[in-house]
Amino acid sequence: MAIKIIFFVLFLLLQTVVYAYRPFMTEDAGVAQLGEQKIELGLIQNRQNENWYNYISFLYGIGLGLAEIQVETPYCARGESQGLENVILSAKIHILGIDEETGMLSAKVGYEFPDDCYGVSAVVTKKLSKYLMHWQLGLKKHYGDTIALLGLGVDYQLLPYFSIILDNFTEYEFDAFYHRVMVGLIYSINDLISVDVATGYCYSNNNNNYKEFFIVAGISTVF
Repeated sequence: MAIKIIFFVLFLLLQTVVYAYRPFMTEDAGVAQLGEQKIELGLIQNRQNENWYNYISFLYGIGLGLAEIQVETPYCARGESQGLENVILSAKIHILGIDEETGMLSAKVGYEFPDDCYGVSAVVTKKLSKYLMHWQLGLKKHYGDTIALLGLGVDYQLLPYFSIILDNFTEYEFDAFYHRVMVGLIYSINDLISVDVATGYCYSNNNNNYKEFFIVAGISTVF
């Protein structure tokens, strides 16, 4: 009986689903399968200050499909901040759930250096009718300040290989906030490669009510 229970638990744990989720800002609850690797390449252009950022991200699945680790290196290719930005290290751990139909819960931790910024988030993914929903709630510590993270992402699969996404992500710090909203498209070339494009708007109620539009494009490949 005990052996049957062990095999049943392992079966449930190994049924987690991986998502190719550029260009979302909100995290999803899926994790990569054991040994699965994913590379994400992206470009962001800020229209106001004309900064161009290239993003290279490497993701690797560990722990029987229950966790993944990720390294991300933003690089400013053009603009006042030209050069390599902070390196971001993160890990995501699957906690509950089998797939998006029943709902999944994961936890993500991250560290950004040399700024010495770190954070933790709880992430939920659940399919509601035709919409795949992602919720993120977290905290991060940056230069001694505690910042709340709130994210809501929506994925509507228009065709088997084509999705429309809407993302809403906010960072709160006492009476200050930084808000971003984005709409985009994801096109799956095949089971291993997908491309994306999106545009968005960000707003902050400090720094003279900073406003900015941005454009995002990228590609994800799993191997």
